[in-house]
Amino acid sequence: MKFFNRFYSKLNAAQLVIAVFIAFPLILLSAILIKKDSVISVNENRVLTARRDIRTDVLDGGFQKDLESYLSDQFPMREGLKRAEVDLGLTLRSGCIGDAYVGSGGRLFQKILPGDVDSAKCVRYAARVNRIAEETGIGTYVMYVPSAGVSLREYMPAGAPMYDDEALFSSLRNQLKTCRVIDLRPVLSGHPEYYYATDHHWTAAGAAAAYAEWRAAHGSASGAQPPELYTVTDSFRGTLWSRVPSERIRPEKMQAVRIPDGLHVEADGKEISLYDPSALGTKDKYNFFEGGNHGILTVENPAVKGGKTLLICKDSFANSFLPFLVNDYQKIVMVDERYAFLDVGQLALDSGADEIAVIREMISAG
Repeated sequence: MKFFNRFYSKLNAAQLVIAVFIAFPLILLSAILIKKDSVISVNENRVLTARRDIRTDVLDGGFQKDLESYLSDQFPMREGLKRAEVDLGLTLRSGCIGDAYVGSGGRLFQKILPGDVDSAKCVRYAARVNRIAEETGIGTYVMYVPSAGVSLREYMPAGAPMYDDEALFSSLRNQLKTCRVIDLRPVLSGHPEYYYATDHHWTAAGAAAAYAEWRAAHGSASGAQPPELYTVTDSFRGTLWSRVPSERIRPEKMQAVRIPDGLHVEADGKEISLYDPSALGTKDKYNFFEGGNHGILTVENPAVKGGKTLLICKDSFANSFLPFLVNDYQKIVMVDERYAFLDVGQLALDSGADEIAVIREMISAG
């Protein structure tokens, strides 16, 4: 103790500040190197960068980039500091935290700037869909789901920028000359109950509203009895909450439509259930629908005799929409082209599809 007292007395204030600035990074770096690497972030649902992932090539910048990711991912007390930062932002009423907008009532929105949308790729995908419709002669329906930030602008922070959905939808529609485009924008606009407050997906109520438009496009009379929904959990927190992890943002309910017994469901060659209750005990509760994304999924309903076959090209928005369709088709083949690399047109012909549907978020670029 006497040694430290003598040492401290010889230091002036400036020297002490310098010593602290030198010692603190060294202590922090030592703590990172000494502690065992964390493998995953449950909250962010991703694998964290570990020491073994750091490349050794300095010239191409790989080492520097990986080291930066490693130090960020393995920072001591990272999760706690993140939550403290988020709570401070909520207290200060920040309109944007962790690449998510914080709107009225604590509702979270995915931040999608114009530069984040690959419009050219979206248009090319729409052109390909139209070409498939022309070449196969199969009736094709396209349902683009607008993002919550453009459907619920009045709930967004004032002046928060988002992509131009009007221009994008117009460009996509111009490519789909042979297809029946179902415009969901007027239906979903201004209805907060149609989107989750902590996730970018639509709710079962939003999917039900889209299903009513689907039926109308198929000539069904309006005013039909809406499908019965039921609550599967009241503790849902989605992907946007992972960006803004605060207990001040309350969990919400997740619903589903009732489905008939006797369905035969197969995903990538494995028999599964249309609903996966085990997912409700995990962080990714949206995986309740079909257990998540698959390359190819088929649903057969033996109760629909002599019915039609539908081929769906989808992203994850279609996962909670699919259950609404199972009473309308004898067979549904659902393809996620992010995981299944195949010729969709040929698949439509081989499966004997009577209809093709594209159901995906508007900014999904194929």
